[in-house]
Amino acid sequence: MKKLWLVLVVVGLGLLTWRQGNAIPEELDPLKVVPETHKLVFENQFVRVLEVTVPPGSVEKWHKHARRVVVDLNDFTTRSTERGGQPKESSRKAGTVRWSDTVIHQVENIGKTSGHAFSIELK
Repeated sequence: MKKLWLVLVVVGLGLLTWRQGNAIPEELDPLKVVPETHKLVFENQFVRVLEVTVPPGSVEKWHKHARRVVVDLNDFTTRSTERGGQPKESSRKAGTVRWSDTVIHQVENIGKTSGHAFSIELK
């Protein structure tokens, strides 16, 4: 019986930690920080779907995304810097679907086309 309680406590703490790690503080919420590039298109208790459009030459302020799936809708090129990391350039291709862990980052569109994507964040 003690082992069962221990397992339940560990699982409960794990779930609590996972949910808290995915939480987005208001001061880093992209809908508040960069509303010019992030629009809410759907939300329920499981996911939040954002449409992201970043014009060429735009630099987004620091913001946070929860664990998510990103669907790139067109070809574009970015320079992304994660908090504490070095800038990384990336060429996105239309139709690419990718996973992203929780991230605090700043994104710059360094290409000639607008970046357009859907970000499906898990809650």
